Amino acid sequence: MKKLWFILGGLCVAGGLLSTQPAEAKSYLTITSTQNTSYNARFNNQGTRNDGIYYYAPYYTQRSAKTRDASGKDWQHRFVKVTKVAKLSNGSSFAQFSWYGKAIGWVDQAALQKYSRSQNAAALLKKSHFQGNAMLFNNYATGASHVSVGSADATAKLANTNTTLFPLASLQKVMTGAIIEQLAASKKLSLNDKLSRYYPSVTNSKNITLRQLLNHRSGIDMDETTPSTVLNTQSAELNYTLAQLKVSGDTSFTYTNANYTLLAAVASKVTGQNYDTLIQNRIIKPLKLTHTYAWNKLPSTSTVANGYRYSNGQDNVAQNVSQKLMSSLLGAGNYYATPSDYYTIQKGLRNGKILTKSQYYDLANDYKLSYAGGLYHYSGGIKRVRGALSGAGYNNILYGSEGNKTGVILFANQSPTRSIDSLAKTLYDLARYYNEN
Repeated sequence: MKKLWFILGGLCVAGGLLSTQPAEAKSYLTITSTQNTSYNARFNNQGTRNDGIYYYAPYYTQRSAKTRDASGKDWQHRFVKVTKVAKLSNGSSFAQFSWYGKAIGWVDQAALQKYSRSQNAAALLKKSHFQGNAMLFNNYATGASHVSVGSADATAKLANTNTTLFPLASLQKVMTGAIIEQLAASKKLSLNDKLSRYYPSVTNSKNITLRQLLNHRSGIDMDETTPSTVLNTQSAELNYTLAQLKVSGDTSFTYTNANYTLLAAVASKVTGQNYDTLIQNRIIKPLKLTHTYAWNKLPSTSTVANGYRYSNGQDNVAQNVSQKLMSSLLGAGNYYATPSDYYTIQKGLRNGKILTKSQYYDLANDYKLSYAGGLYHYSGGIKRVRGALSGAGYNNILYGSEGNKTGVILFANQSPTRSIDSLAKTLYDLARYYNEN
């Protein structure tokens, strides 16, 4: 009996040794089905759930997925893209996900709440106390996200919408630059023309070219000052700038509105038309813009965003723009628009409706300088422009690809507590790696 027990025991032990791997393999869960998918989501309820994240496979479907690689509590509210769903033999479903283009791993699908790009953008904006409108795009305007946050008029309880009008501020300068480039392309002027040809009274104008005005390298400087009265004519606007500007021989980069006011005046002198007529005929009509207006020609039927600031823990502290200041910004920031209209303008700068692509490159000085023609140009095919108005809550930015395929446009009537440049870059990445679905 002892011998038999030994033999049977030995067989049992031997069988155990021989079947160690198969037995363990049988203990793993199996994947019963998989499905490719694509939807956006965010981690939810991880304070209580604290789901495990598995980098290599769904939970316990193989040796590498026996223990968690990361904890869901560290991913609470992170925005992810789900690319595959696997159903397991225990009835659970696991989702494979990526985060801003980086493949991460698998998590129980119940840990994720479907969440759109627009919802995530709105959450990021609200966290920074941004109020205004945002446009995110990653396939030109197809499937763009249009996000409205906060109040256009807090007193009247009017929310910002896609048609709310915002001051363009310095985002307007490229429109003025485009008109100058159009006139250069039609031989009405040259970018190498001296300013003295048009306004010889400006100090050192015989040494200042239109190209230098476009690139803020003219030696001209002027603070953004507010006139004592509203300037009701273009000549009054120009004369105010001529009286305020200062000139030095230094042609290094010095950003000033005066350069673009002078360019607007040059365009008027060459064509015999005032600046508003030039904008209407050369920008608005060709692009069929429906929400772009001069500061003093805003339709009574339109909603114009009031300016606010966040202060002492309170939103909507009034900080509106002075109409006297707006009246002084000829060619440099006296128009209103929506993000959608401004995106159309950016497209028009390259698609032949305002400028051809070669004319756009000329306006951009062939990317030889960081700023040229109304836009900053960076390595990697990125352009940017930012605008703000002194003493007001407005703060705008465009950050995106030169070809207008991917980017973000932010028009704020309450400037965010976070740097708007940083916020724009975050939203640009959101646009790059996620679709709207």
